[in-house]
Amino acid sequence: MNRFFSLPAILSPKMLNSLALLSLFALEVSAFWRLPCRQSLTVERIDPLTSFGLAGEHVHTIHGGNKFSQSSLEEDLLKSTCSSCQVKQDRSAYWTPVLYFQDEAGNFNIVNQTGGMLVYYLPRGENVKAFPDGFRIIAGDPTLRNFPYKDVEKSLWTAQDMTEDALRQKAIGFNCLNYHLPAQAALGMKTIPENLSCRDGLRAEVFFPSCWNGKDLDSPDHRDHMRYPSLMDDGDCPKGFGTRLVSLFFETIWDVDKFGGQKGRFVFSTGDPTGSGYHGDFMNAWDRKVLQEAIDVCTSPSGVIDECKVFDLYTEGEMQQCTIKRTIKEDVFGPLKKLPGCNPVTKGPESATKDGCPGEGPKNGNQIPYPSKPKDTEGGGPPELPSISPSSPPAKTSKAPVSPAPQDNPKKHDVGIAATTSDPYLVIVTVTETVTPFATTVTVPGQGTPTPKQMKRGLHNHRRFGGGHHKH
Repeated sequence: MNRFFSLPAILSPKMLNSLALLSLFALEVSAFWRLPCRQSLTVERIDPLTSFGLAGEHVHTIHGGNKFSQSSLEEDLLKSTCSSCQVKQDRSAYWTPVLYFQDEAGNFNIVNQTGGMLVYYLPRGENVKAFPDGFRIIAGDPTLRNFPYKDVEKSLWTAQDMTEDALRQKAIGFNCLNYHLPAQAALGMKTIPENLSCRDGLRAEVFFPSCWNGKDLDSPDHRDHMRYPSLMDDGDCPKGFGTRLVSLFFETIWDVDKFGGQKGRFVFSTGDPTGSGYHGDFMNAWDRKVLQEAIDVCTSPSGVIDECKVFDLYTEGEMQQCTIKRTIKEDVFGPLKKLPGCNPVTKGPESATKDGCPGEGPKNGNQIPYPSKPKDTEGGGPPELPSISPSSPPAKTSKAPVSPAPQDNPKKHDVGIAATTSDPYLVIVTVTETVTPFATTVTVPGQGTPTPKQMKRGLHNHRRFGGGHHKH
């Protein structure tokens, strides 16, 4: 059985290519690839899944195709002229909540995200399919403030550990990075510890479900059309969800060490200081044939995306320049007296109430019109799906509210600049209000110039996800 080896050092492309047997997940039979998203499109309250056409409930850091907006549909994303992620045939959108530091006086300052986002594509299981056209999903629940399950090895899981609610929460986790210590398990911490001190950053992680019902591209809560397999990241799919889609895993790293020694706490933009409400959002805008070919033929165990010859790749510079104009006129960087979007800090263990701000939309969102059901593909290939027209929103069930027609918003490059060095794997992605292409240093307002340590982005200290016991 293959095992994961820690790679704490900074690795050049040449070194990565020579380490084909050292993979992040060390899968026994299946391969994977890492999709680098070096540049954030924007950092603001946008979420077309839950707040279609409106300001979102909380601040996100957003990656992907530059036709993303408050009212994006997949057809809009497919018209993107660039992406902040590396594969040209992928114009999908990927987004997660932002992390803030609340100081002793109660003020909030945004935390630097280092290295952008890494999205892992893992073809796990048999007869794995590409995402159908129009597919959307959210993994995680932003209202949660408690992890009520025992954190035990999969070999010790009981039936209670394998309920859908339990699997959904076990798919969220964190890792306190220190490259001078032995590797820790991915999803190793289920909540953010108090007195957090992570020398090389706090890694936030979310694993998406891979078992599809074969007919619905979305659902009212953006979750119920999918289920986790029995072991969360692998295993058997439940009855009625037998179509296996490629697995997604999001990873972002936050420079929490910047605030080391200061009194305060870290809080996600949802008002969550526990981490239990961490989540990830995905809108598919892949060239489906290309994604399916990559699933079928890109079998390198290294995870290095350059080894998948199916893809055409953007350069680091092209990713860095792909940004969009901020559309919500509010400060999201800090110092702030309160979190944007009316998100009071709630520690739990009770779930938070999603109130939002007066006049900004319904309390529980679900604004996006989700697509009509395609023909069942159980045992067959991906369906031919109806197109989604901006002037004619896709069909909705009775539960989905009517949404305003999306608008075509031209984008300009003026948010989210990445600093680079001569090695394309040494990247820090931060956010500013102005554009300085190919800048050598970048700052988030109020946080100063990034340190050399912030410039590191290698393969990080992971262990594999597979069942059984992890070696520590």
